[in-house]
Amino acid sequence: MRGAKHLAMLGLAALTLVPTAEAQVAVGDSLWRLGRIDEAAAAYRRALDDDRLSVRANFRLAQTLAWSSNIDSALVLLRAARVRVPDDPDLLTTEALYLSWGKRFDEAIVRYDSVITAHPGPDFVHVRIARARTLSWAGRLAEAGRGYAAVLAQDSTDRDARYGLAQVAAWSGDLESAATRYEALLADDPNEVRTLVGLGNLRIWQQRPGDARRLAQRAYAADSANGEVRELRRAVRTAYAPRAEVSSDYSEDSERNVNRWQALRLNATVLNGIRAGVSLAQLEATDPARDARRTMVEGSLGVPVWKGSVTAVLGLRKLAPAPLTVGGAAAPERTTMSGRITLQQRVRPSLALSATVARWPFDEIASVTPLALDVTQGELSADWRVTPTTNVFGSLGLLDWSDGNAKRTWAVRATRQLPKRFSVGAFLTGFGFDQRAARYFSPPRFLSGEVTAGWSYEDPRWSLGFGGGYGAQRVDTLDVQDQWHADARLARTWASNWQVELRGGRSTSAAASAVGAYSYSTLGLSLRRTF
Repeated sequence: MRGAKHLAMLGLAALTLVPTAEAQVAVGDSLWRLGRIDEAAAAYRRALDDDRLSVRANFRLAQTLAWSSNIDSALVLLRAARVRVPDDPDLLTTEALYLSWGKRFDEAIVRYDSVITAHPGPDFVHVRIARARTLSWAGRLAEAGRGYAAVLAQDSTDRDARYGLAQVAAWSGDLESAATRYEALLADDPNEVRTLVGLGNLRIWQQRPGDARRLAQRAYAADSANGEVRELRRAVRTAYAPRAEVSSDYSEDSERNVNRWQALRLNATVLNGIRAGVSLAQLEATDPARDARRTMVEGSLGVPVWKGSVTAVLGLRKLAPAPLTVGGAAAPERTTMSGRITLQQRVRPSLALSATVARWPFDEIASVTPLALDVTQGELSADWRVTPTTNVFGSLGLLDWSDGNAKRTWAVRATRQLPKRFSVGAFLTGFGFDQRAARYFSPPRFLSGEVTAGWSYEDPRWSLGFGGGYGAQRVDTLDVQDQWHADARLARTWASNWQVELRGGRSTSAAASAVGAYSYSTLGLSLRRTF
């Protein structure tokens, strides 16, 4: 065997001396079969020096470029290969695949359609599967589902189509149907890696970490080198492993209210989806005339219920208020309870509803802490995924102050994901108080809205995001004013379980101000550890 291998290598060496394109392609193919891809690519490039339109050389070089994410250059080489065989189905299918990798979905569909039209028989069912998969990547989930269903109508055992329908159901939010389809596939083949990964990710979305962890372990045992398997294991660990976070934040508004707060948060998931956490935090609030402090401890518990969850938060806050007047006596310290209960349910695959009841002390800035006011809130909200790339969110709320005042709120927000990690959107929000209060911002009417845009990037090590918006606001009967906001976030992860995050922003909206300040800035730093 060793002698035969040596003779083969001598043959390869001899062929490299032959200048013809055919000989260099033969060299490249031999090296390719031996797994020596870089040397094979060099031989294919020599072939192109002699014959620029060599089908085989262009095709193989295109593969190497596509694998390294150089999609545009790979497409150029494929088009050169198609000059001699313009209707070759393999080249057209490969070109469609690379176009889809480059998120040029409409062009990819055109290529797939041309192949399907020319070759409608069962030998090309893989092209119909690829077309449906591209539609799902493009967010055209209903069309993708019809494509997979058409394949299954002719062959109900086709695993690629069955897997595709499970994936479409999951991405559409129909988690129960998706789980049933994944489980049926695993009943036939308990070690199919892609199905284990698909169902594992689904269990994460269903807040069933024990099941997700077991599926990740099975997938890892079957193929430990698989990138998607490793990503599932990382997602399970990130979402459900115990986590500690230390954060420090700073804010300052146009009324010279300055807040500095530090927090320590511990969270863990126990059993199968029950989430528990505890937080310790301290706020130092100052303005030109006074200062105040708040110390807080909170515990939280989240329990899966039906198609959603119930989360309860109970806290204790100790408030050290500032004097009401310069040189005056400070108001007495007080300790008060805070709490929140939120019920979330996905009533349809595309529609989630939530209801919240909460109570907390009004302690946002130094000047309102001495008022010893408490706020009770009730809020209803809906999150509707209109299309796979478009979401609409709306909310209605009522807040009662312990001084007899009340605030009614509403908000509508729409966002749409665009290619290349961009997003656009808009929001409109308003509120009104029953009475004007002298010590805090309480207009009878407030209305504001913005057109927004954002960009984000995520990989295992870096996370980066920018966002902003521009619009207008009106306070009661005053003139309309322009408003804008901008924010940024940068995070770095290392050793897969440490992350540091820096964030900041600036806004000129009075919507979130306790005293009607028309601009404020924020800056924060967090360190997280996943165990």
